[in-house]
Amino acid sequence: MALEKLLKALVVKQTGKHADYTHSLPLLAGKLKMELPTELSEKLAGFMEFYFESRYPEAQREFYKKCTPDFARKNLDQVRKVFKWFRERL
Repeated sequence: MALEKLLKALVVKQTGKHADYTHSLPLLAGKLKMELPTELSEKLAGFMEFYFESRYPEAQREFYKKCTPDFARKNLDQVRKVFKWFRERL
């Protein structure tokens, strides 16, 4: 969620307009006036798994099975790196 808010802040800063009402990280990143590294774009798309699977009850059970401590550490580390990349551009 923090990454979504950061992307929305960047959209507002760059465009002077309200950011879209969306949770889609790739869509928000696409509104930015900057070239994103391919790896970063791919990570944003991958992070969407956390939004959709954690928001919809029918998907939660399967998602929770994947959430081992190792899975959480690895993914949190990736989210932090992407967050830092965008924060440096704010």
